[in-house]
Amino acid sequence: MAVDVMPIGIPPTFPPLESAATRGLPGAHSRDVIARVVLEALERVRPTGSAGRLSLGSVIADSGIDTDRFFDAVGVLEGRYEMRFVASWLTGIHTCGDLVDRVADHMFDAADRAAVEPALPRPSRPRAAAARDDDAWPECRALEDRFAALDAAGLESPFLIANERVDGRVATVRGRDTISFTSFDYLGLAGHPAVKRAAKEAIDRFGCSASASRMVGGNNTLLDDLDAALAAFIGTERAAMFPCGFGTNASVFGHLFGEGDLILYDELAHMSIAQGAALSKAGKRSFRHNDHRQLDGLLRDLRSQYRRVVVAIEGVYSMDGDYPDLPAFIDVKRRHDALLYVDEAHSIGTMGPGGRGICDFFGVDARDGDLWMGTISKALGAQGGYLAGPERLIRYLGHTTPSFVFSTACSPANSAAALEAIGTIGREPWRLARLRERSDLFLKLCHDVGLDTGTSGDTPVIPVILGSSNRAMLVSQRLLDEGINARPILYPAVREAAARVRFFLTCEHTEEQIVQTVETLARIVAETAAGRG
Repeated sequence: MAVDVMPIGIPPTFPPLESAATRGLPGAHSRDVIARVVLEALERVRPTGSAGRLSLGSVIADSGIDTDRFFDAVGVLEGRYEMRFVASWLTGIHTCGDLVDRVADHMFDAADRAAVEPALPRPSRPRAAAARDDDAWPECRALEDRFAALDAAGLESPFLIANERVDGRVATVRGRDTISFTSFDYLGLAGHPAVKRAAKEAIDRFGCSASASRMVGGNNTLLDDLDAALAAFIGTERAAMFPCGFGTNASVFGHLFGEGDLILYDELAHMSIAQGAALSKAGKRSFRHNDHRQLDGLLRDLRSQYRRVVVAIEGVYSMDGDYPDLPAFIDVKRRHDALLYVDEAHSIGTMGPGGRGICDFFGVDARDGDLWMGTISKALGAQGGYLAGPERLIRYLGHTTPSFVFSTACSPANSAAALEAIGTIGREPWRLARLRERSDLFLKLCHDVGLDTGTSGDTPVIPVILGSSNRAMLVSQRLLDEGINARPILYPAVREAAARVRFFLTCEHTEEQIVQTVETLARIVAETAAGRG
């Protein structure tokens, strides 16, 4: 399953060992492995007490596996193979063997195969080596092998590169100042003097940690004030601060939706949403990216079978820098009496005339949606997550959601920083205007020199698609050598053919920095295409 990155943590840099091994072995042996995995997934979703074991010839519908159970099994397979099923692949499947064939046919394309097949077969190890401790952890060995492959190719790991100092958009890396395009600090508020001063004063007043969950002693007036400020900023009746954005998504779906419910989520939704759905006992299924028409069809066919249905989308998708047609999704959810859950991690503070998010961008009342999730760790310059929505529902979730009840609350410094940041957005609207100007300039210059930026538009997230993981790493490494820090996004986080270097624009980037960056990027991309990099 495709995963998002850096919005929410570091992605799996390389395919897991079993997944890579399966993809790299064409032919009968590969199909045997796939068959075992598919049959195991189908067995897991069968009703308790089902007679006999499934075989390739077993008819799925006759084996106690209805539509909901079938899509639960598909979800397991998507996670196992780090892929997404396109709806058309699932037509005409009757037997277990049919599903095996679809996985074998569609689990990778030619470019993906080239990315994961080893250049030479790995020599077998003596049987005695099986007793070594590290062989109990093949996942560790797989990662080590891939780092060794990077070394052999003359490439360094593109992740966990440490900043030694950050001053606006200039970050010191390995003793050298670089123009940084790796930060979510879209409005430059993380280093704003008033925001830093508020954080320091909060430490003096409350200490460095909340020291308990909000339920049992970790609450404070800063958090209460931040709840109220977020609700007013977004335009909802109530909001509740959570300690972590990822944990909010991962926890709330399993808590609020269960047996008899259905979770439908965009196929490019953040891993935290997909993981939250996977942990729920509800049915779950992805739909095509930003495709409200397909969603409408799914709800037309499925809505009557479920008690509650929730549709999960994002305000801005951090891999591609695009966004959904929010009014259309609201129309669909109303038509089918569904709930709409919008993750605004990258849209709050960046979208709309007042930076109030995707509702502000489209001129939609936030009360027309249901649940608005977001983080204060990006445009608001601090750390933590939140849920906003109707008074009754947010009150319930703010008293019962596991990631709220059982986690230490957001720190006083972060709470105070976010509270000050919301006020600063209103007092300094030029930050939003400049963010849009800089983002538009970067995008235009990329288009002028023929760089592929995909579907990005109207957002500060701009990928430059390069077509292979090795080339994305090489371009990123060359940029860093020339004082520009932008990280690559690799397979399996995206398809191999869509591997990219991703740029986050902020209001603190100067026009000169942007012009220099695009000129340097265009030259390096041309050189690597010509084989001179």
